[in-house]
Amino acid sequence: MQATSTGIVLTAWERRRNRMLVVAVVVAAAVALWAVYHLALGIDLRAPASFGESGTTSAMGPGQVAFVSAIAALAAWGLLALLERLTRHAHRVWPVIAILALVASLGGPMSGTGLTSANRMELVGFHLLVGAVLIPLMYRTSPRRAASSKRGGDQFARTGERDRREAAA
Repeated sequence: MQATSTGIVLTAWERRRNRMLVVAVVVAAAVALWAVYHLALGIDLRAPASFGESGTTSAMGPGQVAFVSAIAALAAWGLLALLERLTRHAHRVWPVIAILALVASLGGPMSGTGLTSANRMELVGFHLLVGAVLIPLMYRTSPRRAASSKRGGDQFARTGERDRREAAA
């Protein structure tokens, strides 16, 4: 008897498409939060002063929010793809790295200068929202290994046309 994976097996194209959708969802969630802060609550979102600037903050509009969240999502995708090529345990390693990166990213809003405490909490909210959407959704696009009783170890879930023909038979 052969053990089978209970998860859905995706082709490389389907995985890429799903990851593109994750990037779009992350950007949409961040822009929606900006709209709630700015339009509904009337809060002016500010970015902390850059290195070398003393106390000068800059306004963050929906374009900057979309750009930064898209860069974060694309970086996460790139790291996951790289790990999938380099290690057999990418599905387990990537979320740990992603959570550590999220925690490290919180240093930006917490250490920048010229921000009010309310604005710091807004920026932390953005980081946490993007992480809460990005990490689980991107994690779900990573192929899992199915245990094979025939070989006694981990094995990639099979994909491709041959598998579809076998499933149809």
